[in-house]
Amino acid sequence: MIQQLLLAASCLYFGLTGSPESNHPIDVVFAGDAMMDGTVKRAINRLGPEFPFRNVKREVMKADLAVVNLETSVTQAKIKDDVQLFNFKSDPDSLEGIKGAGFDLVSMANNHVLDYRQTGLFDTFKYLNQHDLDYVGAGKNEREAYSARTFVRNGEVIKIAAFSRFLPSGNWFAHGNHPGVAEAYETERVMKAIERERDGADYLIVFMHWGVEKNIRPEAWQRAMARRMIDAGADAIVGSHPHVLQGFEFYKSKPIAYSIGNFLFPDYVRNRKADTGLLHLKLHEGKVKMTFTPYFIRDNQIIKRNKQYDLATLKYLERLSYGVRITGNEVKKR
Repeated sequence: MIQQLLLAASCLYFGLTGSPESNHPIDVVFAGDAMMDGTVKRAINRLGPEFPFRNVKREVMKADLAVVNLETSVTQAKIKDDVQLFNFKSDPDSLEGIKGAGFDLVSMANNHVLDYRQTGLFDTFKYLNQHDLDYVGAGKNEREAYSARTFVRNGEVIKIAAFSRFLPSGNWFAHGNHPGVAEAYETERVMKAIERERDGADYLIVFMHWGVEKNIRPEAWQRAMARRMIDAGADAIVGSHPHVLQGFEFYKSKPIAYSIGNFLFPDYVRNRKADTGLLHLKLHEGKVKMTFTPYFIRDNQIIKRNKQYDLATLKYLERLSYGVRITGNEVKKR
C-alpha cells in the first residue's frame, strides 16, 4: 500500500498522468461474491486452489486491475458469531486460487467477514497479506475500513472504496479503534468518505454490498443512493449481495451495476443464482465504459457455456436495466 501511494505521488510529481501510455484504456475487472466453503472447499482440497478459477483466469489476467468480493472469513477459528444464520470460513490455501487467477484486491465489505468474530477477521487480514492480496472495506479501525485503496495504471491514479449496507450486527461496524466493516447505513459517512477519497484520484470506483437477496431489481433507495455517491465524486458504482444478477444504469454518463451476483459458490447454487460474469470498466480520458462477460457456476467452478447462453443472459440483463442497451458485450446509455 505504501509503495502504491509513493508511486502515485511520483507519477503526479513528474507529470506522468496523461502520458502517452495513458492513451490506452485501463481495464478494471470486478467479480461478485466468492465463497470457498462447503463443496468448494472440498473441491479445492481434492483438485487444488486453482481449479475453481481455471476457465476464467485468462480473462482476469488480461485486466490492468481485478477486484472480487471475498464473501467469507479466511480462518481456522472454531467459535462462530451466533448472530448469523449461516457462517462461512475458507482455508488459507484458497487465496492461492484468487491470487493465481489474477485478482489484485478483495472487498471485505460484506456480511460474512466476521462470521468467526474478530479472530476470524484478523486471521483474514493476515492470510491476505501473506498472499500479497490487498483488501478494502474492512479494517483494524475506522480509518482503515473507510479508506480507499490506491493503484496506478498507465500513469492514472485509481482509487477503489467499498462499503456494506447489509450487516447482521452493529458490533460488526468499524468505528474509532474498533475493528470491523465500513458500514453504509449512515449514508453521510459514506458520502464524506467518497468526497475525501476523490482528492488525488483520476478515477474513484465504489464497490457496494447492498440490496435484497434474490431480488432481480434494486430497491428505490439503492438507485437514489447511487446517484448521491456519484454526486459526491464516484465515477462508477458496482454492487453485490443479492446473489443474482441485476441490471445496469447510467447517471451523469457514469455507470452503475446494481449486482454482479455470485462469482464462486458451492454446488447448491442453481439457475439465476448460478449466473455470473466479469464486469469490465474501461477507463479512458476521464470517461468510464462498461462491458459484461457472462459465465456460469457449475460443480464448484466458474465456467463458460455457449454463445446462446451469453446472448440470452445479456438480453435478460438489458430487460432488467434502466435506459440502457447492450450491444455485443458493451452496456451503453440509450
